[in-house]
Amino acid sequence: MKKILIYFPILAILAIGISSCNDDGKGNIPDLARVPIPLLTQADNSDVLIQEPAEFKGKFSVDLLFPDDTPPKSIDVVITKNGDYKNIKVLQADVTSLPISIDLDAAKIATAFGINVADIVPGDYFEVGATIYTQEGAVVPAFSELGNQFSADISNFPGSNLKLKYPVVCPLDLDNFVGEFTIDDPNFWEASYPVTVTREGDNVLVIKGFVEDPDAVIKITIDPKTTKVAVAKQVFAASFVGYTNGAVQGTGEINACNNSISLNLTYTVDQGSFGTYGLTIVK
Repeated sequence: MKKILIYFPILAILAIGISSCNDDGKGNIPDLARVPIPLLTQADNSDVLIQEPAEFKGKFSVDLLFPDDTPPKSIDVVITKNGDYKNIKVLQADVTSLPISIDLDAAKIATAFGINVADIVPGDYFEVGATIYTQEGAVVPAFSELGNQFSADISNFPGSNLKLKYPVVCPLDLDNFVGEFTIDDPNFWEASYPVTVTREGDNVLVIKGFVEDPDAVIKITIDPKTTKVAVAKQVFAASFVGYTNGAVQGTGEINACNNSISLNLTYTVDQGSFGTYGLTIVK
């Protein structure tokens, strides 16, 4: 296979300069090839987690990060399971027209790997990417045991997204998070203590007894599609350890497999901030 360097278009200017410094042909600079960069985008309102495999409905598009750049000869849309890059399966081969939209469900995943839908269980995860075939005949795999085929600069470029990940998680039922729980807070409050959790509406949990104050309440909002948690800035106590208007704000994640909630909270008062600390709410 022809040795290639994957680079941004702007690096072509540097390549010209380097070439001029090696007119004797004795330099060790490899041949440069212009390689298109794939862009995978999750469709709006499609599932990003596999909670109930039989009900999972994913959808995404495949395009180029720079649509006007050199096009590939073709693309294979591929999928892997649990990071095993020796076992890459093709979802759609020989794509020559971009962008393309692809529907993904558990049946399609199971067929690709020769398993049953029932074999897709919490803890598994699937990654989708695009293998590039260039006009010159080079192949840039979506996944490789040797590491990322594209530089970290490209993966961090604004708007860039080289792959999609679909974790398999336990189905989320917020009723399982109602009742008596324990907050483990080793860093800020430096204690474990009981709280009572109730449900408010479809996706809000109310936690009473925060910081071991029976009157302190915080509310957290859960996105059932992503299991992410948002904590809008809110005052939980008018007077807090000698200061006024103790408040929190932060983010987190809910785990339906073990009925726990992890939060990263920033603690503030009128007089300033205590910083950001993590805690866990467990059954």
